[in-house]
Amino acid sequence: MTAPVSFLFAGGATGGHLFPGIAVAETLSGVADRIGFVGTGTDLERGEAASRGYDFFCVPAISTTDLRRRPLRSLVGAWTSFRQALQVVRQFEPTAVIGLGGFASVPTVLAAKRLGVPVTLLEQNVIPGRATRWLSRRAERVCLAYEETRAALPLSGGCRWTGNPVRNSGPIGTRETDKPLLLVLGGSQGSRSLNAAVPAALSMIEATGSLWDVVHQCGTGDVDEVQSAYRTAGWNARVEPFLKNPQQWLARAELVVARAGATTLAEIACEGVAVVLVPYPYATDDHQRANADWYVNRGAAKMVEETGGISKLKTGLADEVGRLLRSEASRRTLAGAIKQLGRPEATSAVVAVVSEVAGIDLYRSSTV
Repeated sequence: MTAPVSFLFAGGATGGHLFPGIAVAETLSGVADRIGFVGTGTDLERGEAASRGYDFFCVPAISTTDLRRRPLRSLVGAWTSFRQALQVVRQFEPTAVIGLGGFASVPTVLAAKRLGVPVTLLEQNVIPGRATRWLSRRAERVCLAYEETRAALPLSGGCRWTGNPVRNSGPIGTRETDKPLLLVLGGSQGSRSLNAAVPAALSMIEATGSLWDVVHQCGTGDVDEVQSAYRTAGWNARVEPFLKNPQQWLARAELVVARAGATTLAEIACEGVAVVLVPYPYATDDHQRANADWYVNRGAAKMVEETGGISKLKTGLADEVGRLLRSEASRRTLAGAIKQLGRPEATSAVVAVVSEVAGIDLYRSSTV
């Protein structure tokens, strides 16, 4: 009798960590008997797992900020989280654990290693996160979105350059209008800075608003305010708190304004869309700036930095976005360059690494 195959994904408190795991899980679901996710209990995590029929387990996690501010309480909390993770791993009995990065992945990865379960880590950014740097010594393999990341990890021999997995976009659907689309992506939680600066920047670009449509992902709580700002600017905009399938919008987009999160960049690259990046300036180790630089240095993106407040940001966006809105040739050049950097095969590459680490044939059920 063949032993059941199950995979447990650890982490995913934000979309940037969660969605690469979802991409891998969607591929593994065809051959696995059971798939589960362990997270901190956000609505995003619970909803994505439930919509696909995956098990979900909530394990609180302690961030490095918590450890600095409340060390004693955080150590007690970390021990409690580790014990809860041990219980989850024992109950689920995974064939392998896949760590998705971030502090939310730490308790479950440590529990897996204590119980002898093989671990693969996913690192999405150019500069590896603190969790990846710490856990990489304990993992059998680390899958890297960028080859350069290998040099920043202590055991580079266990690294595999796979690219960052991207979810299947599904059918594109029909266009509502024939106008080109400007897509604004502030990340899964939205960006207050982009919410304020983009409509203001577009209001400074003359004789363009009637020629374009805008779809703006703004996060929860700001929809009415952002929608009003676009009306005042004279632009036709659809403002949404969250885009369930951003790849479908990317497939229609002519230009994107986005934060420089690694998963967003991977999705843009796979679609091949011109992009203006605004890195989040307070990201740990300034990793979004490093992500943006990687593409800008290869002629595959433009960047406007968020320094000097909203006023300076909107002026920078008006200049850069305005130039691209007016030049189809410039957009095509950027789109072609970033498309060359996309890794649409990343999900399959990660699945192959997971199979190797778990020591199983993932296609044991297929017929030839």
